[in-house]
Amino acid sequence: MTILDERPEEEIQKILYQHGAVTIEEASSKELYRAVSYHIRETIGRQMSRTEKNSREGMTMVYMSMEYLPGSLLRKNMDYLDKGESLKKALEKRGCNINDLILEDRELGLGYSDIGYLSNGLMDTFASGSYNAIGYGLLYREGYFRQEIENFQQVEKSDTWWVRGKNWLYKGDRKYKVTTGGRVDISMGDKGLVFTTADTKDLTLRYYDLPYLGYRNGFCNRLRLFDHETITRSIKPLDVTSENRRERFKQEYLLVSAALQDVIRTHLSNGRELDTLNEHFVFLMMDTNLLLAIPEMMRILVDQYKLEWDHAWDITSDAFFYTPLVPLEDTLLTLEGKTFREWLPRLWMVLEEIHHRYLNMLKSTGEVEDGGIESSGILWDDQVRLYNIPGAGVYEGPPIGHPLAVSHRRWILSGNPPLRKLMEEYLGEEFIRNPGVVKRLLQLDDDSDLLQRIAGVKEENKRLLCQELYRKEGILLDPNTVFHGYLKDISSPNRQILMLLWIMDQYLMLRDNPNIDMVPRTIFMGGKAAANDSEGKDTIRLANRLANVINGDKAIKEKLKLIFVHDLSLKKEGFVYPALDITHSLTTPTKGGLHLAGLTAMINGAIAIGSREETNELLGEYAADGSMELFGTTAEEVTRFYNTKEYSSQEFYYLNRNIRRTVDTLLGKNDIIWEGEFRTIHDMLLKYNDNNFVLRDFEEYRKRIETMEADYLTGDEWTARMLHNIALIGEFASDVVVSRYAKKLWQTSK
Repeated sequence: MTILDERPEEEIQKILYQHGAVTIEEASSKELYRAVSYHIRETIGRQMSRTEKNSREGMTMVYMSMEYLPGSLLRKNMDYLDKGESLKKALEKRGCNINDLILEDRELGLGYSDIGYLSNGLMDTFASGSYNAIGYGLLYREGYFRQEIENFQQVEKSDTWWVRGKNWLYKGDRKYKVTTGGRVDISMGDKGLVFTTADTKDLTLRYYDLPYLGYRNGFCNRLRLFDHETITRSIKPLDVTSENRRERFKQEYLLVSAALQDVIRTHLSNGRELDTLNEHFVFLMMDTNLLLAIPEMMRILVDQYKLEWDHAWDITSDAFFYTPLVPLEDTLLTLEGKTFREWLPRLWMVLEEIHHRYLNMLKSTGEVEDGGIESSGILWDDQVRLYNIPGAGVYEGPPIGHPLAVSHRRWILSGNPPLRKLMEEYLGEEFIRNPGVVKRLLQLDDDSDLLQRIAGVKEENKRLLCQELYRKEGILLDPNTVFHGYLKDISSPNRQILMLLWIMDQYLMLRDNPNIDMVPRTIFMGGKAAANDSEGKDTIRLANRLANVINGDKAIKEKLKLIFVHDLSLKKEGFVYPALDITHSLTTPTKGGLHLAGLTAMINGAIAIGSREETNELLGEYAADGSMELFGTTAEEVTRFYNTKEYSSQEFYYLNRNIRRTVDTLLGKNDIIWEGEFRTIHDMLLKYNDNNFVLRDFEEYRKRIETMEADYLTGDEWTARMLHNIALIGEFASDVVVSRYAKKLWQTSK
C-alpha cells in the first residue's frame, strides 16, 4: 500500500506545515495546490525510479523534440494514478474543493505548435504502453509568450508558467558541457590527422526531468529538459527570419549535443561497451531540423572516444531511425553555412566529410549523375541541407503509416468527459488502453439510439463552453447555433484571412437582409502570431475589430457571432474542441504543417472543411464521405502557379462581386472598419498577388460551408458523420501509430 492509499489529508498537512506553517483549512489555494502536487510527486518519483531501473535491460527509445505540450498536470496525474476520487474526498472532509486547485495549475510553457501536440501524444503512449523510452527537450523558463488583446491588437506579455509549473519537475544534479566557437588546428598523429580545438567557449547545461506517467500501469518515463541560462530562456519560432533561424539553430544544437552526451553516459555507466550502443538505444528522429544529431554523434565518437571513422559510422547509422513529418519548405530545413562554421567549426568539418563520402558513394554506384549532385548534396551554395543527411546512410524507414498522432487519453479522457462516459458504455474501458477498438462503433452508424446520444454529448459540450465563456468573459452565446472553429497559430500560410473574408461576406449579406433564412452560426478563431509577424498581427487585429462590430450589431438578430479566443491554451482548447460542429483547416497546400488541432476536433465529433493540403487529404482518405470536405487549389496547382506566375488575384477580384465587395471593405468601404486601417492586408491580396491563393479559393470555400450548414440540419445523417470522425481515434491515436513503429524498431507484437 502506498502513502497515497493511507490518509492523504495527513500527508498533505505535513507538507503544509513544512512549507507554509498553516493548516489545510487556513491554506490559500496556491499553498494547497503546491502541497497536493508535492504529495502526488512522491508516488510519481517512486514510479519513475523503478521504471528507470527496469529499463536498463533491452532497447530504449530516444525521442528528441524542440517542443512538448503536456498542458496542466494536476488533473492528469491524479487520473493516471487513479487517485482523483480519494483526494477529492479527503480534501472535502476539510472543507476544500479540488477544482480550486485545478484552476491554480499552470500549463508548462514547453511549446506552442503542432509538433508539441505530436510529441506529447508520443510520450504519453511510450509510458502508457510500457515502452522503455526517454524524451529530450529544452526548458523554456519564459515559454513562448502570453497573448493579451489591447485596442484589438496582440500584445506579447511574459509567460510566468515557471512560478508554479516547476512543481512537477525534478532537478538533476549533473551538468553537460557544450563547446562552441573557436578554431580547429589540424596536425598529424600516429593514426592520421588530429583535430584540436582552441579559443572555444564552453556552455554549461543543467537539466530537469518531467515525469510522463503511464495510464494506471505503474510506469513512468522521463522527459529530460536541458536548461541554459540565456540560450534556452524562451521558444524561438521556426521561421525564415535570419536572426530567428540563427537563434533556433543554437537551441537545436544544444539539445542534440546534450542528449547524445546523456545517452552515451547512461550506456557506459551500465557497464556496456560503446560498440553496443545501437543494441540498447534507438533514436526516433521525426524533426528534420534535429538531424544535426547525426554529425554530432560522429564528432563525439571520433574526437572524444577516438574511434576510427568507419567504426563510428557503423554505430551511428544503425542507431538512428528517421521518419519525417509532412514536408516543410526547404528554407525551414536549411542552415546558413557561415553561421554553422563560426559557431561549430569542428562539426562543420565532420559534416563536410559525411557530404563528400556520400557523394562519392553515389557516383561510384551510379545512383546519381553529375547533374544530380546539386540536389543530393548536404552542403551546397553555403547552405546545410538537413533533409539530405539521412541519405548518407542513416536508416530511413520505409512507409510504416502516417506520422499523425494525438493522445486520445488527453483529449477524450481528460478533455471530453461526456464522450468518455458514452464510449465506456459501448466499449468498456478497453478503449482507454486499446484505442483501435473504437472502430467497432462504425458498425453502429445506423443505430439511432447511439446517434441521438452522440448528438446529446455535442449539445452538452456546447452548453459547457457557453457557460465557461460567460463565467470568464461575460460573453453570452446561444448553444443552439452551429459552432465553427479554426484554432491554430496565425500566419499568412495558415490563411485565417480566408475565414475572415467569408465572415465579412456573410455579415454584409445579413446587414442587407437581416430576415434571410439561414442557420445561425458562432465562429471561434484563436491563435498567436509570431512577435515579428506583422501580417499575422494585422490578421488578429482584423478578427477582433470584426468581432466588436458584428457582436454589437443587434439588427442581424444574433445570426452571426465571432469570438476570438485570446491567449489560446490547452485548457481553453479543452472547452472549444468538444463543442465544435465544424472545424476549419485552411493552410495553403505545399506550406506544410500537421494541423493536429483539426484532427483533435474531429475525434471530438466535429465535421471538417479543409484545403487540399497534405494532412487534410490524408484525413480525407480515412474519413467517411462528407466528414472531411476538401476544397480549393491543389498542391500541384500551387507549384505550377509559383513557377509560371500565371495566377492573377485581380482576375478573381474583378469577376466576383462578393470578393470585390469584401476586399473593398478592408479599405474602409461599407462602414465596417476605418478607412485604410487594413490596407496592408488589401495590398497583400491584390498588389502583391495573393501569394496564398485566398481569392482563388474564396468562392468554393463559401459554397462548401453553405452546403455543410444545410447538412447540419439533417439530424442522424450529420451525427453519423460525427461518429465516423470519432472513430478516427482507432487510426490516429498515438497508441496505434506508435505500435507500428514498435513493430519495425523492436520487432515486437505490441
